[in-house]
Amino acid sequence: MIQEITSLKDDKIQLAKSLNSLKGRIDSGKFLIEGFEAIEWSLNAGIMIDFVLISKQTKEIDKRYATLNVCTVSDGLLKKVTDTNYLIPAVAVGNIAKQSDSADFLVVLDNLKDFGNIGTIIRTCHAFGIDTVMSTRSDMDLFQRKTVDSSRGRVFSTNFKTFSTPADTIAYLKKNNFQIVTTSPYGDRIQSLISLSDKPVALIVGNETEGASDEFMKYADITVQIPMQSEVESLNVGVATGISIYELKLKQVLGMIEKKIKSTLGREINVAASLIQEVLDKELKKVSDLSSSQLVFMMVLKCDAVMTIIEAQKQFGITDKEINTFFEPLISKEFISADTSHNLVITETGVETIGKLWTLIENAENKILSDFSEHEKQELSRLIQKLKNKCVEIINVP
Repeated sequence: MIQEITSLKDDKIQLAKSLNSLKGRIDSGKFLIEGFEAIEWSLNAGIMIDFVLISKQTKEIDKRYATLNVCTVSDGLLKKVTDTNYLIPAVAVGNIAKQSDSADFLVVLDNLKDFGNIGTIIRTCHAFGIDTVMSTRSDMDLFQRKTVDSSRGRVFSTNFKTFSTPADTIAYLKKNNFQIVTTSPYGDRIQSLISLSDKPVALIVGNETEGASDEFMKYADITVQIPMQSEVESLNVGVATGISIYELKLKQVLGMIEKKIKSTLGREINVAASLIQEVLDKELKKVSDLSSSQLVFMMVLKCDAVMTIIEAQKQFGITDKEINTFFEPLISKEFISADTSHNLVITETGVETIGKLWTLIENAENKILSDFSEHEKQELSRLIQKLKNKCVEIINVP
């Protein structure tokens, strides 16, 4: 049953109103979600919502709100809650999600101040599968209205950690074995030409005016530059971050490609191989004329280093009639080649192609596992490993 609230002194109104301040959000562990669209974003992100305040003038309430604690209030009260002179017809009180420290790529906001830039960077991070962001300012707040809007609600599914100073941030990154990458117009290496180790990456995004702080420049493992025409003084921090994330993620995937390939769902579960193949084929058709079988073959070849045509036929069920149609496109595009003994090997172009298509592979896997909880994903991985160990044990029995 929908409750009507008429008093400014009501506990729900007072709580919601207090969440306009950073202190209120920190003290309560809650934040204010403003507008129907933002509430939709929060529901999609799995945010736990305490209650929703909706204008009495709203004619129809979304059926998704049926399980939520919905209260109707006057337009005047809503303006009091949001501290605006214009009406936001719905607000909700959400709980700040528990944060995770696990990440193989994260972005550090070094004294960034523009809420729009921060939101844009967070949205860009999620576009490339990065959900962990850190700040060198303890008063950094992701739930400011402009940040939520410019991120299109991605702040709701972002792991966020703050530090008091750049020095504290660096200490954390070093302790957790991150390689620190900063960007600078005076960097000694071109960003697109560097190589990364297999350690997790921390990309430092410097202040809009001053760039990365001296501490990060001193302790960075790599300092790179984005080459530009001399007439252009600098890029917007959001644009520059997008370029850096794209290139560094590709470099990271190339550096960890064998480790990543061996952990993918398609390689782990043969029973579901045909269905996984169909999903991957669907994703690949959007941007490539490679089949999933050809791409998976290249991934296996990267791990195995060398493979004969006969071995490839056995592993991938390639008939004699299919040999030319399967291998010829890969050879003509120089993704693979044959050594002096006519064994198949992957080329640098082939490895780079895997890296460029890795986002599609991850998208396919995420879609397959979209109905799994984090616990179920971990349990699935454990069971698969147990199955593999048992198979090895049986094979080794005389």
